[in-house]
Amino acid sequence: MEETKCCTVINNQYYGCCAHKGYEESKDFYSFDETVIGTWVDGKPIYRKVITGKLAIENNNKCTFANVCDLEIDKVINLYGNMVDKNNLFQVTLSASINRPEGMYAAINMYYGMATGEIYYSYLNNKGDYSGSTAYVVIEYTKK
Repeated sequence: MEETKCCTVINNQYYGCCAHKGYEESKDFYSFDETVIGTWVDGKPIYRKVITGKLAIENNNKCTFANVCDLEIDKVINLYGNMVDKNNLFQVTLSASINRPEGMYAAINMYYGMATGEIYYSYLNNKGDYSGSTAYVVIEYTKK
């Protein structure tokens, strides 16, 4: 008999996995809810949360993506995500640079401001294809 694993997901919400024949509970999932995914080197739990939002229309600037001060972040372990251009031609991972033969096409960089509790991004958007695009950002962190 093969080993199996069961997970409960309802309307894209994770409700847990149960262990069968040697499997442990899975922590490799993503949610708009804050979720514990592991333990950092100092023994604190690592949390993961997906945040979605639109990139600004402007070009060549620094913009606020989301205010996350309510998460009480101590250390940002990882900050990544993806977006799709408004023409639905390219998927781009954040932080990234897109170079084409004609030069730098787009560059996106995200970072967390400890003093403000906000996630910022700056980007170069030469052709305008990413203005107003929806981005999904994953933040993994410990709490104060």
